[in-house]
Amino acid sequence: MAITNGYCTLAQVKARLGIGTADTNDDTALELVVQSASRWIDRDTGRHFYSTASDETRYYTHDGGNVFLCPDDILSVTTLATDDDGDRDYDDTWAVTDYDLEPFNAVVDAQPYTRIRPTPDGDYAFPTTRRGVKIVGKFGYATTAPDAVREACLLLAARLFKRKDAQFGVFGSVQTGMIRITDFDVDAWRLLLPFVRLEVSGV
Repeated sequence: MAITNGYCTLAQVKARLGIGTADTNDDTALELVVQSASRWIDRDTGRHFYSTASDETRYYTHDGGNVFLCPDDILSVTTLATDDDGDRDYDDTWAVTDYDLEPFNAVVDAQPYTRIRPTPDGDYAFPTTRRGVKIVGKFGYATTAPDAVREACLLLAARLFKRKDAQFGVFGSVQTGMIRITDFDVDAWRLLLPFVRLEVSGV
């Protein structure tokens, strides 16, 4: 299988495991563990660290207040439209002067946008109608995984691959000693902890 939206490459995980590039015997299994580790990271952090090539269309319900807290990380907005009366027509298309993406310095800090606030002189406010917010754009934390996320993926992928040699969660030999594989990788978690997103309503 080919890796889709993986946070490390086949070559990187092979290098981490000391497998030569010419050795392709385990390539399919390695691609699977990279894919699995990447989606594991998505679930544990509550966000994903890639973006689609094309714009996506997503819908949200605003819970009230002046600021829309988006449940998904935003990289860019092509269209923002809202539906005040619940007919799903999204008649109000906001101009770029009608809203601010926040944090203001997200791009400089290599972070995504997580909030949208109407500008003081804007023409619109966010409605609270169900599925009243429509955003067309690119979503995700980044177009490529940050270094810490890539390292966490390598740790998890290598661990998952070695799991096949650990009957009942234990591997080793009488000569070298036995090592028990635990369910929790503290180093991977420490790398990922700064990226964990608190739950945000608005789905």
